[in-house]
Amino acid sequence: MIIQREVEPRPRFGNDGGEQDGPKESPVQHEIALQKLRLHWPAALSVSWCPSLIEGRYLSIRVATLLLILGLGACRAVPPTVQMPTLELINWNTYHLFDHQLHQESATAWLAQQQPAMVALQEVLHVDSSGLSSLAEKWGHPYAVMHKESGYPVALTSSAPIEVVERRVAGFHHGYLHARTHGFDVLVVHFWPGKIHEPQHIAKLALDLVSKGKRVLVVGDYNGEIRHDHEYLLEHGQLGEVVDGVRTFDYRITDTFLESGFVDLTHAHAPTARYTFGSPALIPRWRKDMEDVQRTRRRIDYIFADPSTAERAISARVVTDDSSVGQWSDHYPVGVTFAP
Repeated sequence: MIIQREVEPRPRFGNDGGEQDGPKESPVQHEIALQKLRLHWPAALSVSWCPSLIEGRYLSIRVATLLLILGLGACRAVPPTVQMPTLELINWNTYHLFDHQLHQESATAWLAQQQPAMVALQEVLHVDSSGLSSLAEKWGHPYAVMHKESGYPVALTSSAPIEVVERRVAGFHHGYLHARTHGFDVLVVHFWPGKIHEPQHIAKLALDLVSKGKRVLVVGDYNGEIRHDHEYLLEHGQLGEVVDGVRTFDYRITDTFLESGFVDLTHAHAPTARYTFGSPALIPRWRKDMEDVQRTRRRIDYIFADPSTAERAISARVVTDDSSVGQWSDHYPVGVTFAP
């Protein structure tokens, strides 16, 4: 966003806007006057045509000054631009709040270093709304909400006020949160595999919001692969189901959003990011070693946006550092940065 400052209208002098009478000066006095003007307004006098405004050896100092000020209005420079800050949303399934709070301090410090404008979380166990607020304050967010305080809550924190539109549990395995902040309608989800009615409900809700002119983001753990990654899934891992010698994948959850016109922002801006799940934190409870981890790595966490909102996205990332975030959760944080 470029902010241009208004330039004040050029001042007028005298009752008729013209010259005022004054005493005549000698050539030496005239040169001294010009030197003084150069000291005070060197940039203006360096413009090639501005000196022509001060021609004549016997102009009064007062008249020369007035003409120079008028010239400054005509010789004005291009107004400076102000770069507004961007906004990043980070989504992260916290793996039971960073392995049952074992790595909570490290993960909290990492989020503080990233300085996101919004953070969407899944599996926010072990804290209530007050506890979530205390955590969010550590990464610089004075606003925090969750959709429930038991089971596997989802949550949203922000550097701007949050308006909760809906907290939904009924009819869903985990439920979802619908809230507004920073000008976005954010739907934080945690879908259950195979329960296709959940993404269908959210997609319908999101489309209705878009029809009302809202900027919509659907973020969270989708627990489903996406056809954008089909070749990767065939080449890496042992996922899906083999039917008549052909490996197939259940794309119904993510297809619901793609077919509704929503944009997978990670694929759009970071197409080489192929996995958001499958970290060393799975060892030894869920995987025996890193080779076992790598076989089942894939993307199941997404940030979807309606086409208009997607145009504001300028970059995306999946942070897959196994020396840090990969130790604290079995999912990796996904970020998208938006223009202001």
